[in-house]
Amino acid sequence: MACNLQPIEGRGRHAGYRTIRATRLLGLGGGVLSRPARQVRRHDAVFAAGLAVLLCLLAAAIIGGSDAGDHRAVSVPLTTVAAGAAGVDADGALRHPGGRLQQSAARLRFELPPLRPEDQSWTVWIPRAPVSTLWLQGRGWRSPQSGFFSAGDGEEGALPGGYLVPVPRDWQGSVELDLYIEGAIATVLQPRVLRRDAAMRVERRAAAIAAAVYAALFTLSLLSLALYAAARDRTFLSLSTCTILALLMLAGINGHLYGMPGLRLLAGWQAQGLWTLSFLFLASWIKLVQHYVGGHESGTATARSMNIAVLVLVAAAGLSLLDLRLFDPVLQPLVALGWAAVGLGNLALLVGAGRRRLAMAVPLGIVVLATLLLALLQHLADFGVVPALAATRYGFQCALVVLMIMFAVGLVGRISEYRDQRDYDRLARADTERRMQREAARTDLVNSLQAKLRQLAPGDIEWTAFRLLFDHLLPLLPVESMVAVAQGFYGRELLVTHPHARKDELWLELDHRLLTLRRQAANGIALQQPVTAPGKVAIEAMIPLQVRAPGWGAVLLRRRGADGFTSDEMALATEFARLAQMQIEQAIAAVNLRRSAELDALTGSLNRRSIDQWLARSFIEAERDGQPLSVLFVDLDRFKSVNDRFGHACGDHCLRAAAVALRGALGEGDLFGRYGGEEFIAILPGRGGAAARQVGEALRAAVERLAVEWEGQALRLTVSVGVATRRDRERTPAATIDRADKALYAAKRSGRNCVHVAPAVFS
Repeated sequence: MACNLQPIEGRGRHAGYRTIRATRLLGLGGGVLSRPARQVRRHDAVFAAGLAVLLCLLAAAIIGGSDAGDHRAVSVPLTTVAAGAAGVDADGALRHPGGRLQQSAARLRFELPPLRPEDQSWTVWIPRAPVSTLWLQGRGWRSPQSGFFSAGDGEEGALPGGYLVPVPRDWQGSVELDLYIEGAIATVLQPRVLRRDAAMRVERRAAAIAAAVYAALFTLSLLSLALYAAARDRTFLSLSTCTILALLMLAGINGHLYGMPGLRLLAGWQAQGLWTLSFLFLASWIKLVQHYVGGHESGTATARSMNIAVLVLVAAAGLSLLDLRLFDPVLQPLVALGWAAVGLGNLALLVGAGRRRLAMAVPLGIVVLATLLLALLQHLADFGVVPALAATRYGFQCALVVLMIMFAVGLVGRISEYRDQRDYDRLARADTERRMQREAARTDLVNSLQAKLRQLAPGDIEWTAFRLLFDHLLPLLPVESMVAVAQGFYGRELLVTHPHARKDELWLELDHRLLTLRRQAANGIALQQPVTAPGKVAIEAMIPLQVRAPGWGAVLLRRRGADGFTSDEMALATEFARLAQMQIEQAIAAVNLRRSAELDALTGSLNRRSIDQWLARSFIEAERDGQPLSVLFVDLDRFKSVNDRFGHACGDHCLRAAAVALRGALGEGDLFGRYGGEEFIAILPGRGGAAARQVGEALRAAVERLAVEWEGQALRLTVSVGVATRRDRERTPAATIDRADKALYAAKRSGRNCVHVAPAVFS
């Protein structure tokens, strides 16, 4: 996978674009390979053109080198006359039909000019062909025997390119020599009479080409093994195996394999050994292409067909090693057929891979086609169908090397895919870890807000929420400062800063910008902008808060330097601000709901249930601390007549007005509630009888001064108050409540609009 990912933690003006782009590459929808794959496909055409030029230059070098050798060589015309089963082509090439124990003979006729003392002797040079035995004889002279499968006396150097047979130096004039050939492989030989220096130049050129081919294949095999050890991709192992078998096959075709120490034992199979190496190479070639194009998945028709072809080729290789005479006539044509079938099959696979836009598939198809054509030309030359040329022989070998190099180049490209896949996995893992970290921080923020805000009074909820927001956002979003500023935020002004020690400094800086910030926040769109301060440059992100107009609010994040916030960071800050505001709303709603459950709906005072709870708690605390506690019952006088004369709506209006007046006459820490009907109760922690009586008088006077109107008519309200103080060892309010109730009735009996304190014992 070729993937040029941009860092998703980039900064700057276009950071948001890079983040979105990286997110798309990470995956969402399998588009990771699209852009790099198109780049690779565009490069295929350029590579293919360059490869075509390279092949043309290589062919020209081989053909030109051969021609140059002919021009430099000092040679004499040669006439070949066949005898027995052999045949002679128009150009004088001898066709050996092959077959077990088959011998061919030909008569060579040529004229040798006299030699000067400085001239080197004449030699008969025959291109190296897979024959078992070869020798010359005539004029009572016989040359040593040379053999393709063993090192003979007529071979020069470690990598001979032909059979070099020197003739006696004193021969001159017309010469006739008989050439005898034995071998099971059909082949074509084209003898040439050259001076020794010219023949050695031809030998050196052939040795250089063979050495280059072997060195390239051997180096390529080692490189493939190293890549397999690094990448653990079996395709590299297939390439190494195929390259080694290609090296052995070409060394066998050139006859150099049997001169290497340790490999001379393979000469015992002779022609069958060559067929075996060819079959094994073709099998490895199939597996290489199969792995390269991804056709090795089991269960597909293509995979089954290729596996069957591999088994057939391996079986043919084993059959060749059995050395059965019955199969001798068909093995060489079967090798040619195998090359044609395997080459065409692999070409079809590469064409299909090219349609799927597989990298390097098109150049590989071109090289496979060239290699296949040269291999078939070589086989046709062995049967004498086409002329046997050095360019055909060495062109096939060089094309095979180029083919293996092409596979290596294509596979090395997979190393970059592995690297990109590793980078992709690393980015995906980092993205997953970042998402998990942020989700954990989000969950932690929600849990912290829920746990702490529900316990606070409304005035503390907003400040605490934004303080928690800053604490949870700072580890994920490094900034220099954070500010939450709002006006009309749930009816309050808000200013929360981080760091808290810079609150005054930050407020002075924001004070002259409030109008601008209000306009920006009213748009409801998060934005970032550069800000300047003495001696520094910074980027400020503004996250608007959802506040009902005319109020407004925003969270300001400031980062030192010119690097901006990424879209991912802006989204994170927006999400956290939204969560904080949502939890503030829920906490305030919970407080209001709790209040509505504790308060009387008509008067806004504590209801009977809440008063009972506070009474019980207050008595326990008074007993524990040894403090006095008084209870006051307050009842509106003649309230029934108000309802009867003016209706219940007027009565409710009077109750609300009386509750406001009574609550205003109490001190901080006193509790006040509606006990039922027109009866109210006040709880005075820390005050005994005398202080409680004074409070009762204040309550009575507050109601008496109250001016109440209903439908234009003034109403006069009064109350009676009963006071009782907790006695020692009274842990529950029941007895005190009973005494306060009796004191209230005593006040009623005493004429109303008065305060009566319960004595120790009521008569």
